[in-house]
Amino acid sequence: MTKHHPRARTTLNESRIALRLAALSLEEKCRLLGGASTWRTHAIARLGIPALKMSDGPNGVRGESLGSHRTPGLSIPTSIVIGASWDLNLAQELGVVLGREARRKSVHVVLAPTVNLHRTPIGGRTFECLSEDPELSAQLAAAIVRGVQSNDVAVTVKHFAGNDTEVERMTVDAQIDDTTLRECYLRPFEATVIDADAWGVMSSYNKLNGAHAANNVELLRHILRDDWGFDGFVVSDWFGAHDTAGSIEAGLDVPMPGPATVYGRHLLAAVQEGRVSEARVDERVETLLRLIERTRADERPASSVEQTVDDPNERAVVRHAAAAGAVLVRNEHSALPLEVGSVQTIAVVGPNARVTRTQGGGSSSLQTIESVSLLDGLTERYGADAIRYRRGVSIDKLAPIVDDDTLRTPDGETGWQVEYYDRDEVQGAPRRVDITGQSALTYFGAAPPGVDPFDFTVVVTGDFVPQVDGVHDVSLVITGMGSLSVQGETIVDDPQGLLPRGREYFGFGSEEQLHGIPMKRGEPVRFVARMRTRAGFSALRIGIRAPEDPHEFDRAVSLAADCDAAIVVVGTNDEWETEGHDRDSIALPGRQDELVARVAAVARRTIVVVNAGAPVAMPWLNDVDAVLIGFFGGMEMGRAIADVLSGERDPGGRLPVVYPRQLSDSPAMRDYAPVNGVQRYTEGEWYGWRGQARAGIEPLIAFGHGLSYGESVWGAPRVAVDASWPRCSVTVPVSCVSARPVTVVVQCYVRKAGDTNPPRLAGWAKRELSPSTSGDMVVEVPWTAFRRWNPARRAWHMAGGEWEVLVAASSVDVRARLNVVIDERESAPSRGSDQPPDQPA
Repeated sequence: MTKHHPRARTTLNESRIALRLAALSLEEKCRLLGGASTWRTHAIARLGIPALKMSDGPNGVRGESLGSHRTPGLSIPTSIVIGASWDLNLAQELGVVLGREARRKSVHVVLAPTVNLHRTPIGGRTFECLSEDPELSAQLAAAIVRGVQSNDVAVTVKHFAGNDTEVERMTVDAQIDDTTLRECYLRPFEATVIDADAWGVMSSYNKLNGAHAANNVELLRHILRDDWGFDGFVVSDWFGAHDTAGSIEAGLDVPMPGPATVYGRHLLAAVQEGRVSEARVDERVETLLRLIERTRADERPASSVEQTVDDPNERAVVRHAAAAGAVLVRNEHSALPLEVGSVQTIAVVGPNARVTRTQGGGSSSLQTIESVSLLDGLTERYGADAIRYRRGVSIDKLAPIVDDDTLRTPDGETGWQVEYYDRDEVQGAPRRVDITGQSALTYFGAAPPGVDPFDFTVVVTGDFVPQVDGVHDVSLVITGMGSLSVQGETIVDDPQGLLPRGREYFGFGSEEQLHGIPMKRGEPVRFVARMRTRAGFSALRIGIRAPEDPHEFDRAVSLAADCDAAIVVVGTNDEWETEGHDRDSIALPGRQDELVARVAAVARRTIVVVNAGAPVAMPWLNDVDAVLIGFFGGMEMGRAIADVLSGERDPGGRLPVVYPRQLSDSPAMRDYAPVNGVQRYTEGEWYGWRGQARAGIEPLIAFGHGLSYGESVWGAPRVAVDASWPRCSVTVPVSCVSARPVTVVVQCYVRKAGDTNPPRLAGWAKRELSPSTSGDMVVEVPWTAFRRWNPARRAWHMAGGEWEVLVAASSVDVRARLNVVIDERESAPSRGSDQPPDQPA
């Protein structure tokens, strides 16, 4: 089989790499490959080899700082918003922003992008992934990679591979046939490696076809390095490597986190005992040294100094992106836009209006510079006199974290006091005293200066000032040993860390310990919490739920009836959508469906904004006037959605995932639950919208659907074919025929002529046209759209003959059909979408 990897390479100092490799002792090589700490690799001072610093993404760069000394950062929209934008230029621009943020945090490697596919609608990290579609995910991910790495910051495209669920994620064996694996689940990884020259890949927790990803020879060596020509580094997901000899043989460069439990002294012993060759170690060390060159780590060493920069231009990009990915799925009688001054009063109701979720839960979350709620954005846009607000219902899964001025330190400042002690020595003076602005603390291999992050005690002390009379629910979730007292009475005491484990904090947190505490409005209540940790990851979460107003629901409905228009903001939050576990349902939590239905029955105009990072059921869809899906839109989401609702911006998004009417409509759900640790992808390529269409199941909202405020007319498409390449381009004349600008996304789907199965997305073009303007929109359909995997030959096959190209506005809105003829060819599996195939068959 021909191997050909024509990608452009970064100019490297190869001589320095060679000199450093030759000068390293075996012990130093093994130490270099084992993580030094949770977020850093080892430095070898003797040779001037710097450490590399890593940080989580993909919707921001958190840095090392956690707990009570977090460094705020820029929060871009979550990946599903980028997927909904269908905008390659915007994806690359957001990648550039992430790269700049990484440099401010002294970070060399960003753990992003996440390119796993939306196999089901309930994945806990759906918000963190781009799309259900392989090609949409592939091209957008490649654009993000180009943007990040333009700043000399490496990516780690994750999670490689088959990590499409959070169920039993550390151990589950994803069984995927070779054709489905290559054509669907590996496609985004392939594009980032071959087309965008990604410098890093992260192996996933799960097993893939019998072997853990971190020691999977077929995945890491044969596919990634041999077939795709990858010369970058592979890092394990944190705590995701288990086998020293197996991992080094497969091609895992750095198991994380440190201190090393797989490489380091364990690798040294394996070499000395003859279980691993030093040549294999040298391969991995050379890769890491290459990464040091690519990220210019010699010029910008890893530092604990992390900067917060609030750049207005970058805020503008983030705001633009949130609007570009907002999807208008219903707009009856032109209910939107709701122009400023067109109505006198607007009722804003719903649980996510004041507490708008801008990011999901898990490792991707960060402390943002600012998080603008939709209520704030609407108030800025329409004015305080026009906006009336009621929450209506609550959706908190746990007693909510408190992060406002109802928290007071013993000295009367806003927040709670946090004291750090070595080990469990709490009798003497603390090592450090901080103030936290919220009632939850998370530590992941980082602690304040002078505190051992792997063995310390934290004591949190402060008052909570109730705003209402009555019994308040007070809860504690804790990962280690600890206690909680309220007004001097101990309500939780777990000195041995024996509380049953729950689903929070990746499954390391305890079940929520809930107690009712009587409180009086305005009278401070003293809280003292203590936690001892001897692990790299620990968390303490205190929640306080005030008594509910029994009339709140009815008051929200009455408010909606009294105003000229009602905006109902529904959705989920980072407890429902989070790394660590999947959702159990696509239904909106709590009484939100009932709230929408009741408001729709009495309001003059009902507009629903869906603030959820994954598909949700909408039994009320046909009863409301307009529905705008905003997902988790980053720190500027509140302003961006207000821009769209008011008509300042056109809703630019198209759905990157199908919305089913019910969970059972999703084809992958029939084999969703692992059996004896095995999760079989029996649906093959027929998951998501294509699986539903093949089964004749009508979606609630189709893949690719999205409305504009403007109107367009499409002319007859023209197709130009280079059958010998093969590739084709489809040109569609489009005109704006409205007084408002129109956003158009021309989508092209392909299938073999005569095939009655649903086609595959092959390419698209997006453009905004001003009123009374016209233009040609050109969709490039790459040669990869016409290839199919031949598992017997372990090669791609160019399926020649006649193909049908469907020109569409969504998967169900086909505007034209064209036929093209493609030559039959064989092609090597190492090609990107811009490379020609091999010789004719």
